[in-house]
Amino acid sequence: MELKAPKVFKTHEEQLEILKERGLYIEDADEALLILKRINYYRLTGYMLFMKKNDEFYPGSSFGQAVRMYEFDEKLRRILLGVVEYIEVSFRAKLAYYFSETHEPLGYQNSENFEFEEAHQEFMSYLKDKITKSRELFVMHHKKQYGSQLPLWVAVELFTMGMLSKFYKNMKTEDQKVIAKNVFGINPGVLSQNLQSITILRNTCAHYSRVYNKKFSAGGVKLPSKIKNSLNKDKLAAFFYIFKNMLPEIEWRRFFNAFNVLVDEYDDVVKYEHMGFYDGWQDHIN
Repeated sequence: MELKAPKVFKTHEEQLEILKERGLYIEDADEALLILKRINYYRLTGYMLFMKKNDEFYPGSSFGQAVRMYEFDEKLRRILLGVVEYIEVSFRAKLAYYFSETHEPLGYQNSENFEFEEAHQEFMSYLKDKITKSRELFVMHHKKQYGSQLPLWVAVELFTMGMLSKFYKNMKTEDQKVIAKNVFGINPGVLSQNLQSITILRNTCAHYSRVYNKKFSAGGVKLPSKIKNSLNKDKLAAFFYIFKNMLPEIEWRRFFNAFNVLVDEYDDVVKYEHMGFYDGWQDHIN
C-alpha cells in the first residue's frame, strides 16, 4: 500500500476553520484559538473522535464539548494516579517486609531466590544503575553510613510500578502465593496480571495520555466470568475490579465516590459506557 504524504502545517486559525468546515460548532472563536495555542490540536481532537463519523461531526457537536471532555480526563487522571500511588506504596511495603523476613535483607540480590536467573540479572543491573545515579537523600545517607549494599526495604523505594511488577512476576511460586493469598486473597497469576495492568494505567496517566474511552493494550484485565458482561476488560472499567480487590474498604469508597462525583459534574459530555461500564456494573463492583 502506498503511504500518504505527511500533512502540511496549519496555523491555529486554519485548524479552527477545518473544524468548522467539518460541522463542529465553535461557541467563541477567540476563546477557541486561545485553547488551541495551549493544547495541541492533535491532542484535543483525540476527544472529538467520538463526536464524528468519517471526518463529519454529528449535529449538535461543539468545540466546548470537546474541551469539557478534555477537562474531565485531566481530573480523572489525577484521581487515578492517587489510587495507583496508594497501591504502589502499599505493595512496596508488603513486598519488602515479606521478602526480607523470608530471604534476609539482601536476599533480593541472590538469583537463587527467583525463578529465572537471566530476568533477575537484568533487573539487578537496572536497579544498580538507579542506585548509582540516585541523588535521593535516603540513598546517599545509606551509602555514606553502610556502603552501596541497600537492604530491600531501602532499595524498594527506588522501584517503579513496572519494577514491582517484574520483581513479583519472577519470585518463586511459593513466595508469590503467600503475598497473593494472604494479602489480597487472590491467586498469584491474577495478582501478576493486575500489577502489569496497573503499570500500563500508571504510565498512561503519568504521561498525560487520554484515559476516557481508551482501549488499553496487553490483553486487558482478567475478570471473573460473572462480571464480564458488566465491565469491559479492555477499558477503564476493568481497573475498578482491580482497585476493589487491592484497596482497603475506606480507600476504595473514597475513590469510588470521587469518581462518581466527577462523572456527575461532566454528565453532559461523558458516558459510563464509553469507559466500559455496562448494565449492572455497580452491583458487581459493590
